[in-house]
Amino acid sequence: MYTCLLEDALTMKIYLSFMLVLLGFTPVLAQSIVPSKQDLHRWLQSQGSTTATGTSTAFNPAIGVNGLFLGFRTSSPLVRETAFGEEHGHEEEDDHADEGADHDDEGDVHTDEEDAHAHGLPEESGLSVQEVEVRFTAVVDAYFRADVILAIPGTEHIELEEGFIETTSLPNVTFRAGKFFGALGKHNTLHSHAYPFIDPPIANERIFGGEGLNEVGLGASMLLPTAWYSEFHAQIFNGDNALFNSAGENDFAYLGRWENLWDVSDNATLAWGGSYVFGKNEHREMTQVWGSDVTFKWRPAKRVRDRGLVLQAEYMQARVNDGLDVEKVGGLYALMQYQFARRWWAQARYDVFGMPRLEPEREYRVSGLLAFAPSEFSAIRVQYNLNREMKQNIHQFAVQLNFTMGAHPAHAY
Repeated sequence: MYTCLLEDALTMKIYLSFMLVLLGFTPVLAQSIVPSKQDLHRWLQSQGSTTATGTSTAFNPAIGVNGLFLGFRTSSPLVRETAFGEEHGHEEEDDHADEGADHDDEGDVHTDEEDAHAHGLPEESGLSVQEVEVRFTAVVDAYFRADVILAIPGTEHIELEEGFIETTSLPNVTFRAGKFFGALGKHNTLHSHAYPFIDPPIANERIFGGEGLNEVGLGASMLLPTAWYSEFHAQIFNGDNALFNSAGENDFAYLGRWENLWDVSDNATLAWGGSYVFGKNEHREMTQVWGSDVTFKWRPAKRVRDRGLVLQAEYMQARVNDGLDVEKVGGLYALMQYQFARRWWAQARYDVFGMPRLEPEREYRVSGLLAFAPSEFSAIRVQYNLNREMKQNIHQFAVQLNFTMGAHPAHAY
C-alpha cells in the first residue's frame, strides 16, 4: 500500500505544480509546497498503526452520529412553501390544493421527498424524530480531506446531505468538489443540529426551501492578504434548486461570498459578510439572490466557560425574472444568544419576511428559547414562536433533545 501511495505522490506532485503555475504561483513555490517522497513516507509512518494483515489504519474516518427528537404543539397548522413556488398559507385554507399536491407526479419541482427533509417545524402537533445524521470525516492523504454526511429525516429514508472532498496542502487556497451547502450568508451553511434555534429563519425557508442551497458543485476559498481575517469564496452549482432549475444543459448557478472578521477587543469580535448568487431559471431568465450579515460575539477571557453573548442579523433578497416582470422579495432576522451560566443559554429572535413584498401581507415571527446543555454532546431546548401571518396569530411550542455520539467536529466560528 505504501509503495502505491509513494508512486502516486510523484504524479500528484507534477499535477499540483502545474495547477499552481496556472493559478499564478511560481514553479519554485509550487515545487516547495508539495511534500517530497521522503516527507510523504515519514508522514505515513507517523499516522496511526497497522493491522495484523499490514493494512494501514491511518485514514480510517472519524464517525459521529447526531440525533434530534422533537415534541411540538401548534395552535393552527402552518405551511411555509417557497415564495416563488406553490402558494403558502394555512392548511385549512388550501385543502383543495393540498389534495392535488399529495398525488401530483407531473413534474412538480417541490417533491414529497424534499418536504420530508425540510428542516423547519412540522405542520401539525405531535412527537417526531426530526433528523438523525451520520458523519464520516477523514484525512484522505497528504493532499485531501473528505466529509460524507448521511441524513435520515424522520424515519423514512436515507439521503446524502453532504459529500465532498477538499484540498489541504495549498497555502491560503482551498478547493472543494462534491455536494455541499453553498456559502450564502451565515445560516445556509449550518446543519440542523447547529441551528441557533430549532427552526430556520423565515427568509431562508421561503426563498430556498427547507433544505436551503445545497447542491453538487465546485468551490474555491482564498484567504486575502489583509491585516484582518478576510476570505473570499467562489462556487459553481448545478442550479437544481427550484429558484433556478433551468432546462439548459449549461446553465449553472454561480455564487460569491466575501467575509471578514475583526478583533474589537480581547473579549469581542465583529464579523461582516456579503453574498451573491445568480443563474438562469425555468424561464431561461436571470434569478439573483444577494444578502448581507453581521455578527458580534463577546466572551470574557476570565469567564470563558459561563458567559457569552452573540448578536447576529442577516438580510436576504431574491429577484426572479419570468420574462414578463421582475419579482422581488426579501426578509431578515435578528437574534440574540446569551449564556448566563455554564450550562444555560437564553435566546431571542425576530423574523420579518416581505421586504420588499411579493404578497399582500408580510410575515412576522417572534421567538424565545431556553437551552440547557449539560455538555457539548447534548442539549435540551425549549422554544416558543408567535407567528403573525394572514392577519392571524399562530402559537407554536417545541421541545428538542439534541445529542451527539462519537466524533464531534468543531463548528465554524
